[in-house]
Amino acid sequence: MSLIIPVKKHIWKIASIGMGLIISIMVIHIMQFLNYTLYQTPDGVDLTLQQNYTDFILNNPQFLAGVLFSNITGSFTGGAIAKLTHYSVSILMAGWVGFVLMMLEVFNLLSVEYPVWFWILTVALYIPSAWAGAYFVSTFQHK
Repeated sequence: MSLIIPVKKHIWKIASIGMGLIISIMVIHIMQFLNYTLYQTPDGVDLTLQQNYTDFILNNPQFLAGVLFSNITGSFTGGAIAKLTHYSVSILMAGWVGFVLMMLEVFNLLSVEYPVWFWILTVALYIPSAWAGAYFVSTFQHK
């Protein structure tokens, strides 16, 4: 029994989305590490305790803006990498990078008490950022 499935093209699409996801997670972690190191915490405050971290982020919107910027940049980069990795990945398919990142972020949002504005912007900007990254790359690929 011979099973003929056109999987080669689909495997490359999935692999390119996976590569975009891996690179985007790396970008987010590096940028958030920089955000943590550049933003000074008060002396004696242990941010590993959930209540201390919650108090810290609720009183520091600049810190949250840095986290949001890293999320948007990582999603943009992931969408761009997915499109760069394989030519047949469409802009809409690159949105899967943003969708997976958004689902991962929901777990983070549920674990700590974030402000409402951060919830709205985080959930609203992941997928469009990945689309924008893929669109940015596609404008250069067609020239």
